[in-house]
Amino acid sequence: MQRKHKILIIVGCIVLAMALAGVAIWYFWVPIDPVQKHLGSVMVQKEALHLFFPLSATKLGKRTLEVRADAPDKERAELILRELKKEKILPSGVQLREVAVGVDGVLYLNLSRGLMETQAGVSSEIMMIYSLVNSFITSFKDTRKVQLLFEGQPAYTIRGVVYTYLPLEFNRELLED
Repeated sequence: MQRKHKILIIVGCIVLAMALAGVAIWYFWVPIDPVQKHLGSVMVQKEALHLFFPLSATKLGKRTLEVRADAPDKERAELILRELKKEKILPSGVQLREVAVGVDGVLYLNLSRGLMETQAGVSSEIMMIYSLVNSFITSFKDTRKVQLLFEGQPAYTIRGVVYTYLPLEFNRELLED
């Protein structure tokens, strides 16, 4: 009788060990989120950043970029600015001083004065401002508006066209149909 108990205990332990091993293998080998990417043996989760750029003098198009999910806000902001500079939407002299997301849903984007020194026409200023605003609103979680600051201070306007003293909202009217 005791021998049967020992055999049952041994078989139970083996079954339990196999079940635990199966759960462990499934947990470490099956990706939980389809957005995860494999880099060697390290899994890195990615998120999408959305970049808005002029398609014409009156319409913005959208392109998606990938960034690490754990990337700091400043790194995300610098990536967006770098891409907008590549597309010649922003002048190359524009530099990011600071980026901060407030609890009120406003993203504070502190830039160098290089943006204010651009020689932009009416439509190009509108496209430049809303390329920035729309890109930042869609790429930063819980952001509803963007406050543009220049060397830490708000400005009434960049070149006299768009009122930038208060936070700006996403502009759907400029998106391609």
